[in-house]
Amino acid sequence: RIYNEQYNGQWWERVQKSLPNGANVLSVILYSDATTRDHLGKTSEHPIYLTLGNIVSWRRNRPDAKILLGYLPILKAKDISQKRSKSFRLAKRVLYQYALNILTRSLLDYNGGFDLQTDNGIKWCFPFISVMLGDLPENAAVTLTFNSVNCHHPCHKCLVEREKLNNVELTNDQIILRTPENMRCLVEQNSAQQYSLHDMKNIFWNYPYVSRDF
Repeated sequence: RIYNEQYNGQWWERVQKSLPNGANVLSVILYSDATTRDHLGKTSEHPIYLTLGNIVSWRRNRPDAKILLGYLPILKAKDISQKRSKSFRLAKRVLYQYALNILTRSLLDYNGGFDLQTDNGIKWCFPFISVMLGDLPENAAVTLTFNSVNCHHPCHKCLVEREKLNNVELTNDQIILRTPENMRCLVEQNSAQQYSLHDMKNIFWNYPYVSRDF
């Protein structure tokens, strides 16, 4: 089996099987990266872009195959003391999740699908967030994992301990993925901190078939 596009993957196959006959998967890919607007780094923005996994990768990577969805708010501290405080870091996490919820919650309105006009006619499509791309800070903010490579479980995709991440002999049974189900379970059991997870609800728990580990 060759995996060269999203629609070749197991995630796509699993989602497609859950849809009614004649329906199509509409794979929504989001990605964001904070960027500075001046040489001194005093002015910054946090854009978030959207593209579709249905578009073949060589075409999807061109600038005109993606759109600017919006800008995530950037919370600034008044001084170093406030920036390092627990309350400020909590406020940043809450604001990030709240903003993402505003930008993406309309996808939940299409639980019956919608008709999409394409070059090949009208397609009955169901949108799903398949991937959320970003660097370590964005991945940590989206998954609500600790933003540190020195924490006990630094990977935002699995629960492998830090000391074992370089062990290439780990079997699949030894690699427990961070899924919406087990992350919710850890929060409900008050075990979140033990697994380098912030003790709060993730807005992506409400989204079906997210392929990233929220």
